[in-house]
Amino acid sequence: MPISASRSIAQHSTDAVTISAEGEKQKAIHDYLFDTFAESRKTVYQGNGRGRGLKELTILEQTQQIHDRDEIELPEGTERVAGLFRHFGFHGADLDRIKEVHVFPFSPDVAPPRSVQVKDFYRVQMPSIPNSDEPPQRMKIRFLMKDKDSVCRIDDLVFFAQNAISPDFDTIPFRDLGSEFPRERVVVNVDTDHELSIGGTSELQRDRWFRMHETPGVVDQSFEQWASDHNFLPGRGAFKFNPALTRGWKKDAETLQEQKDKPGAADLTFFDRYDAGERQRKTIPAWQHEPYAMCFNDWPEFMSVPLVGRGTPRVERFDDAAELAAAYVVDQIKDGGSTAAWWEVKNESSVQSEWAHHWQEKQGIDGWGLLADFHNRVADAVHSVAPEVKVGGPSSAYMQLQAGDFGLYQNQARFIKETRGKLDFFSHRFYENALMLGAHERRGLGYSNYLLGRYEAILDMLRAEMHRVDNVLPILITETGSLQNGRQPSDNWLRLYAWNAYLTKSMQRPDQIEMFVPFIFLHMAWNPNSGDAAFAPKEDRERHRSFEDFEPTTIAHYFDLWKDFDGRRLPVAFDRDWLDVVAVHDGSRISLAVTNMGGRQIAIDLSDLAAKVSATGVMQTRLNYSGGEVVFAPEHSVDVAAVPVDVNETTVIRIGLPKPIETSGTLQLDRIYASETAVATASGPSSFQVRIDDPKSIRFAKLIVGIHRGGGVTEPLDVKVNETPITVDLGDAGEFSEFFAPLDAPLSPSTLRSTNQIMITAQDGATITSVQIVTHRKLP
Repeated sequence: MPISASRSIAQHSTDAVTISAEGEKQKAIHDYLFDTFAESRKTVYQGNGRGRGLKELTILEQTQQIHDRDEIELPEGTERVAGLFRHFGFHGADLDRIKEVHVFPFSPDVAPPRSVQVKDFYRVQMPSIPNSDEPPQRMKIRFLMKDKDSVCRIDDLVFFAQNAISPDFDTIPFRDLGSEFPRERVVVNVDTDHELSIGGTSELQRDRWFRMHETPGVVDQSFEQWASDHNFLPGRGAFKFNPALTRGWKKDAETLQEQKDKPGAADLTFFDRYDAGERQRKTIPAWQHEPYAMCFNDWPEFMSVPLVGRGTPRVERFDDAAELAAAYVVDQIKDGGSTAAWWEVKNESSVQSEWAHHWQEKQGIDGWGLLADFHNRVADAVHSVAPEVKVGGPSSAYMQLQAGDFGLYQNQARFIKETRGKLDFFSHRFYENALMLGAHERRGLGYSNYLLGRYEAILDMLRAEMHRVDNVLPILITETGSLQNGRQPSDNWLRLYAWNAYLTKSMQRPDQIEMFVPFIFLHMAWNPNSGDAAFAPKEDRERHRSFEDFEPTTIAHYFDLWKDFDGRRLPVAFDRDWLDVVAVHDGSRISLAVTNMGGRQIAIDLSDLAAKVSATGVMQTRLNYSGGEVVFAPEHSVDVAAVPVDVNETTVIRIGLPKPIETSGTLQLDRIYASETAVATASGPSSFQVRIDDPKSIRFAKLIVGIHRGGGVTEPLDVKVNETPITVDLGDAGEFSEFFAPLDAPLSPSTLRSTNQIMITAQDGATITSVQIVTHRKLP
């Protein structure tokens, strides 16, 4: 085992480190769970060795008949450990009769979202646990039935962890990572002689990146104005036919009904009387014509597969469901003057809990084929009445495309091919679990998230496949963030860290990503204590409607960090793994966004840049984790030769200019992909071809090889480009328990041809996920 990985494991011991006050409290809860609460209860563990952890905990095991509004009081202490789990669920009979459950004391008035509901199993997301120094009251569950006279049976209540909970307490989220080592100097060079053009422009295009999970007219205008003043725009929302139309949000509102002469189809005369444009008319003037995204979901029960798949239309009702979607879009345009610019066809349709037809091969059902077919039908229906509206999907969840020997990737690849000529974009979501904190320290301990290269490697695979089947479409990242419950400092830090890191990575791909939407809300009326909301209700008042009725949460600083980041792109260069830098200039200053994904705290040296431009000053805005708290430091002066960036921190650095920089031209960045993807290691070298137009015009080139291997990449790659040997630096790829990321090497432009033959030999067990050449060309 590498020395650095051994040290990471040793530092897991609480005897070797100092943890925050929050960490001490969480350790007490963790120890109570394993030493006391779970001692005599049924448990399910997952994994082996250091990866072994608690996945399921049975809280109650007692058969009970449940009537409408019955309550079950949970054992004492359940309220202490609830926040460690992601879901709770029941096994039993007739559980499809349950309308919803309320959770006391955490969610007494609003039902947490369910994730599974069938006759014998019902699973619900654990509600957010409010911050309080007082111990919570005894936990209980209240059941509300669809029919007030109906009865169901429950046999147990089980808590489910998102990721298996290790019996060894995890100290990583509760300490200042890397603080035991000196800061490492990293020189960052910015080319002020050229602008950088990606996707046809040097503009950063702020409206692509600085969005939130809001749509116009949903919250009070005072919140919208606050967001607009911070230069943020609405990003993406969801529209659920059930309950929005089938039950309605207003008392005594008319509801959408089934056609009397065509069972399973909606009576579309409903839209003659329904007002679909109220929200557009309510939004602030600045947002009246701003494009945003929406997602269809939860089709009416009368046309959907029962229970499974959140309103998944039955196959024989596909055309009726598509017609309903188109009817809503055209009615919204008629009533409100506009609709969303982008419509996702079905929320998170890559998983069975959203698309009931998945994983039914034994019944002769082709889930992904049906999914592509349904997307095509909805696209045709919407385009026929609103050709300007863009339609896409699959709004993916769980983007671990290497799963099943890249079976999940092959499903996505098939979707790309089978929707060719129909869809206008593809959309995906990426979420981090708690194991993302200290990702680099965890690289040998079962790290499985996206921000250490997996995000880029997956996007490259998908893009290469688009080129292969001639269906190159923009990607929308319509949700991203954290799967973590809670509003403790470590929970908030994970959210902010994930949003910021994904943002800096996404901003480097405007040629591929059309819009980026973090899962951050202004406020959440249905879950007011959610850690994903920038504002929470003030406790000293009963009415909570306008901005004055709320107070900012820690994560509101996300808006403060990025408020004024904009300009025209500049090329950057540095020699450091797991570092992302985006540089722009706006005439009066150069701004850099820097994300440090490595395991050491660093000091950015910009002294060469400052000297070249005769900088008038260097300022930094920080949002990081220090001393057990999330700390926001507004813009302040720093040493140009040692700008601090902590582990997992994203920071914004400003270099003042005495006069606007004068560039002599533009460098155009292009990514050119080989068509082959997910190529498993063979007995000999694997061959890839990359075709380049006008290779003589290239000023700079880099080879990027995406690679996956369980156990890490521990042996050098043998790479030749046009018979020229190329040395690919593996960095710390050998220290990962599962490596899935790009590796790169500089290429001399003189080695490039119009058709470039790339031969790669990798060690046994590796999969070459994609191959590309990135080039810079000088434009006038």
